[in-house]
Amino acid sequence: MAALPSFLSRLIPNAARAPGTSRPAPEAAEAAFLPRNAITATALADDLAGRLPALLVAAERLARTVGQGSHARRRAGQGDEFWQYRPATQGEAASAIDWRQSARSDRAFVREREAQTPHTICIWCDNSASMRWHSDPALPPKAERAFLLALASAAMMLRQGEQIRLLATNPTTAPLRLHGHRALEQMAHALLAALRQAPDAPDLPLTTAIPARSHVLLFGDGLYPPGQLEAFLRQLAACQATATLVETIDPAETTLPYAGPTRFTGMEEDADRLLYGSPTLQQDYAVIWQRHQAQLRTLCTAAGSPPVVHMTDQPPLAALMALHTLLGAGGRA
Repeated sequence: MAALPSFLSRLIPNAARAPGTSRPAPEAAEAAFLPRNAITATALADDLAGRLPALLVAAERLARTVGQGSHARRRAGQGDEFWQYRPATQGEAASAIDWRQSARSDRAFVREREAQTPHTICIWCDNSASMRWHSDPALPPKAERAFLLALASAAMMLRQGEQIRLLATNPTTAPLRLHGHRALEQMAHALLAALRQAPDAPDLPLTTAIPARSHVLLFGDGLYPPGQLEAFLRQLAACQATATLVETIDPAETTLPYAGPTRFTGMEEDADRLLYGSPTLQQDYAVIWQRHQAQLRTLCTAAGSPPVVHMTDQPPLAALMALHTLLGAGGRA
């Protein structure tokens, strides 16, 4: 059995419903209907909790490797860091003149400093069932890699003085403000608590909890129902906020590398499907997958930020560096 990408049954007409696939309530049936190489929310949370010290160290190491560069917005004002030289204007106080720089030319220059305006960054991890699958035991489940990338991103931005909030899956719970030397540990425990509640987890956060003019980092697999992401981004735009999707993908999801009769188990209320793996099917699927990715790129870019794509068979550093560059460019690449 393999996991069923959430759009597969809608887009491949020969994906016949597998016999005997009536499904009980999600919480009661979660373990019974898991495809091969999937894991329950509780089991994954327990596994991550047992390795939490190592994961925190890995996140901090990734953040340090990316570097100390700041992407906070710059404007002239009172600050401690040099920004630029500008020509002195009439009436400029003598104490404001940088005489060393001015001596290099026939004009007087003022050494201008910057005032840092921290961003408000909101972080969201998709805990839906499709995230708890991996095609091979040697690969991490998508949720595990998203967990690590979210922690590393927070560590990176906390070092840069940004304001970080972790969005809650429960609509009655306020976002967790992260600060202080234990911020990363607090975030990790909050993510694990949310993961344990995953049978009821939504794909995307409620926009009512997102501050105006903030930037949301969405760590998920991009397998959203039609129109859901578009509606979310439209609601964000209404409050002058933007989002970057950090799309975590298992390599098998890009190629459908299965031969012969294969039963695909639906993990998110999709009916199971029986497919006969063949080169023709794989070619058809590749077209569908590429179309899906193009739609995501177009949608996200039009809303203010292209997605960052990460494959779970690749090291996480490249995705974190891409995200760092994107944020430094104001969300645009």
